[in-house]
Amino acid sequence: MKQVLVVFHLREGSELEAARLAAADPPFDPEEAGFKRLTVYVTHREAIFVLEGEEPEWSEDDLVDDFLQPALRDRLDEWRKLADVQTWPAHPIFLWESSTGE
Repeated sequence: MKQVLVVFHLREGSELEAARLAAADPPFDPEEAGFKRLTVYVTHREAIFVLEGEEPEWSEDDLVDDFLQPALRDRLDEWRKLADVQTWPAHPIFLWESSTGE
C-alpha cells in the first residue's frame, strides 16, 4: 500500500480549530475516493493527513481537483485559513511489522 502525506503548517493560535476540523467526518467517502486508510495527526504546529491506498497520489489529486464537491471545497477553504499546505508522496525508509500478523 502506498502513502501520500498532506501536511498543513498551522498558523500560530490555530491548533484548536485544526483539531476540530481534523476530528470532523471527511466531506467525501474515503473508500469511494480510492483510499484504504485515512489517518490525521495534529501537533502544535502541523496537521498531517496520511492517505493510503493503491494509487493515493492520483486519488488525492482527483479529489482536490473535483470542484463539483462543494462540501470538500468548503473544508479545504477552512484549512487554508489555518495553514499552508504541501503534498508529497511518502515512501517508508523503515517499517517493522510483527510476524504474528496482528
